[in-house]
Parts: sequence; C-alpha cells; structure tokens
Amino acid sequence: MTNEINYSLPCISVSYSSGKYKATHKRNQEKTFKKTNPTDFDLSEFENAKKTAQDLTDNWELIGNGVKGWEITAAGHDADKWYFIAETF
Repeated sequence: MTNEINYSLPCISVSYSSGKYKATHKRNQEKTFKKTNPTDFDLSEFENAKKTAQDLTDNWELIGNGVKGWEITAAGHDADKWYFIAETF
C-alpha cells in the first residue's frame, strides 16, 4: 500500500485572542485570506476553531473551475494555534 501525500492542500491556522477566533490562510505573497468569529460558548475550543476555519473556506475566492466548495478534512494543534487542512468537493 502506498501513502500518497498531496502537498498543495491549503493549510489554515486559527488563533484565539480577546474572545475571538481568527483563521488565516496565506495563499501567496500578495493574497492572505482572513476570517474572525466571536467565541460561541455553546461550542468547545476545537469546535470554535474548526467553525472559523470552515467559515473562511466558505467565503474565499477559491471556488469555481469545477470546485463546488471546501471541507475541513484534518486538524492539529500546537500550544498557540489550531491548524486545519481543507479539500475540495
């Protein structure tokens, strides 16, 4: 069995500060996508971060040319941020 890795999938970082979650994806040197959501206290920290990342993908300009939308397919974190990988559907 071969594990194939696609290195071109977008990585979204989500940080938390002052009651807000901020998702960021640096597409290239000229374009960075950002989305900020207030904390939803009915959700866990992970769920808030994931929702903010998904909201970012729902609003960025990377839809078209056969791409109907994006979904979060992987997540990880370190001491400072959550990281999410998005794939097209």
